[in-house]
Amino acid sequence: MEGMVTDLTLAKENQASFEEYLSNNANANPGIDLTVTALTTGFWPSYKSFDPNLPPEMVKCVEVFIDFYQTKNKHRKLTWIYSLGTFNIIGKFEPKTMELIVTTYQAAALLLFNSSDMLRYSDIMTQLNSTKLKKADMLDDLGL
Repeated sequence: MEGMVTDLTLAKENQASFEEYLSNNANANPGIDLTVTALTTGFWPSYKSFDPNLPPEMVKCVEVFIDFYQTKNKHRKLTWIYSLGTFNIIGKFEPKTMELIVTTYQAAALLLFNSSDMLRYSDIMTQLNSTKLKKADMLDDLGL
């Protein structure tokens, strides 16, 4: 438990350092507000997760954070647990705009619709690299 509390304190400090890094490096701006909680694997339970093919907007965020993290922790490996992530997305629906709070998988699926008005389920599965999952698992991960 003590390790978890210490981990959370270090994660807050790490986030502050990341925000400073972004403000000092104009080229490193991911274009999206990003908060990452980097935690030590041994202190926390393991989680079921799969690595989707992320849309370009998300890939840039991951790359920017990895570049920052490696400047501070060269000998540590980051493992992304996408199943724990959340996104606040501003959706523009006629006639109004809505804020959606969704999981990483849901956000990745929704962002596919920025380049297409209509997608088949199989297209979404293929584009997210989710074809190895059972349909029920994917629908659960997407919150459907």
